Amino acid sequence: MSRSASESWRIVCLAALAGFLIFGLAAFATGTLPGDVPLRRAFLDSASETVFSVARFVNHGGRVEVLLPATLLLLWLSLVARQRWWLWCGIQLGAGSVEHAFKFLVGRPRPSGSSLGYPSGHTTAAATFAVIMIYFSLRAQLTPLQRRLIQIVSVILMLTVGWARIMLRAHWPSDVLGGFLLGICCAAGAAWWNESHPVAAAVETHSLR
Repeated sequence: MSRSASESWRIVCLAALAGFLIFGLAAFATGTLPGDVPLRRAFLDSASETVFSVARFVNHGGRVEVLLPATLLLLWLSLVARQRWWLWCGIQLGAGSVEHAFKFLVGRPRPSGSSLGYPSGHTTAAATFAVIMIYFSLRAQLTPLQRRLIQIVSVILMLTVGWARIMLRAHWPSDVLGGFLLGICCAAGAAWWNESHPVAAAVETHSLR
């Protein structure tokens, strides 16, 4: 693996971690952050019943019922992913565990009800999977168009799940931002480790299957 790739993922991981901790500390200290209320209102005031229906559908993109089959499909398609399947499965479970722990550490309620909100679990899960997909799109033998399509779909998945959590009145915008940052941090950390610990050349491959 190239040293530059490892360094790039390290920077992404640490930058996302710093942002996640900063916003978490701010949420712990002040509760609702500046911009949370007006931004949430701007989203909700412009919504129609059709938009809410779309949000309810998109919301499934952050649930295990969707992400588990998607992860299994990735492992089936990619030999490189299968070589360290435990890393890619484990980092998604780990991201969820960190998300749950930080909800209690920060202790900020959601906009509706008393459940804890920072960071958004759906958004954390979607962002973790999206960055894993982007990572493997960079390693696989794909055409530029195929690679770009995978990356675009992955980013859309992440962003729309976050959007849905706001539209469904489940989270403050900063909860969603925290989920983005935590998911990016966890997936980039796994990519950083994977780049820093190359498998034997005899079994390493960049092709799918």
